[in-house]
Amino acid sequence: MKIRALNAVLLATTLLLMPSCENDSSDDIKIEEFIKDANAIETDFSVPSTYIFERNSETTVSFSGQTTRLLMNKEILGYFGVDAGKTSTQIEAAFDHQAGAQDFSTTELNDSNKSVKSKIAASDDLFDTDIIAADAVKEVFSGYISKNAIEVVANKTNMASPGAPGYITNGSKTRYVNPKGLEYNQAFAKGSIGSLIVDQVLNNYLGSQRLSNSAYRAAHEAGTLESGKNYTKLEHYFDEAYGYVYGDPTVDFESPIDYEGDAFLFKYITRVNGDVDFAGIQEQIFKAFKIGRAALVAQDYDALNDAITVLQYQISKVIGVRAVYYLQAGKRALADQDFTTAFHDLSEGYGFVYSLQFTRNPETDAPYLSASEVDALIAQLEAGDGFWDLTDGTVLDQVSNNIASKFDFSTAQAAE
Repeated sequence: MKIRALNAVLLATTLLLMPSCENDSSDDIKIEEFIKDANAIETDFSVPSTYIFERNSETTVSFSGQTTRLLMNKEILGYFGVDAGKTSTQIEAAFDHQAGAQDFSTTELNDSNKSVKSKIAASDDLFDTDIIAADAVKEVFSGYISKNAIEVVANKTNMASPGAPGYITNGSKTRYVNPKGLEYNQAFAKGSIGSLIVDQVLNNYLGSQRLSNSAYRAAHEAGTLESGKNYTKLEHYFDEAYGYVYGDPTVDFESPIDYEGDAFLFKYITRVNGDVDFAGIQEQIFKAFKIGRAALVAQDYDALNDAITVLQYQISKVIGVRAVYYLQAGKRALADQDFTTAFHDLSEGYGFVYSLQFTRNPETDAPYLSASEVDALIAQLEAGDGFWDLTDGTVLDQVSNNIASKFDFSTAQAAE
């Protein structure tokens, strides 16, 4: 992780401006807290009410690649179904799609040269110099695909029990789980929210190596457009980040309110927004995107940095809240001995826990939880017979409290 130049400048400036005093100690040195609220960003430029930006009366907003990957990921998720009729080889091929391969339901997706796997753990800021770590994350998702076929689909007619995969039902709903009670489709779906979407948004397109790049900024200030396009490189990078959040074609991206058909990050932004403890987070994220994009147009990099900071804080919080929410929901269902509901909730929580390693804390410029910390939490959830052994709620409370302690919310706040 490369420390943002802005943080370094703030620290240096703070130290230079500190009055000299023999009795001063390092404990007295404090850096102003980062901006968390989009409403606190100073804007000496016009910010539109919707995400509409134009040059010469033509749009400058484009994120078709992000829409393509969201649609691909949604179809891949559907292939996990025990009756989908897809082999692990076919699902892996769709995950690692090659242009022209007939992996999807539409010609547009099949003809695309994009793939989901190529963007898993692929951010410049986190993985540019750590290909081994990036490949290890990709293999986790390929593992979900292969294990789902071997363990779950092959045993879909067997009733699951501790150490044995199969189906579990409460009479109204049936789920299909691995030997530890995990639904691989949920691990894949919620894990890809972090490893694909959050990582690309916070650590790639809004990351230091792209939006703070001096050459890119110089070209932007000179009005240099990308070849054959109506946007600068920096404008496009910002829009690509936006597209990963609002790019599902069913979502009104210009003024997003309802997640409609989105199955990934935006869906859970709206879910968190529905909790009274986090009401307004949806508007915070949308407003920060609008301010950041307008700041680019105005070449106000202070406001741009503040908008990115708000996005880092608020989007990361969504991941933390939903991780705790699902673990606690699973705990409640286990107390009611409803294992079908519990294992589904815990599987979603498992995926969100995995996603925490791709968040970005503006205060440290690193993930809220490191990869090793996440691995330790996952190990707690998987110990012994996994979800089957979590009935007393002790481990679920430990993991939930650990996550909440990294943020500024409590387990109780996130649990409702």
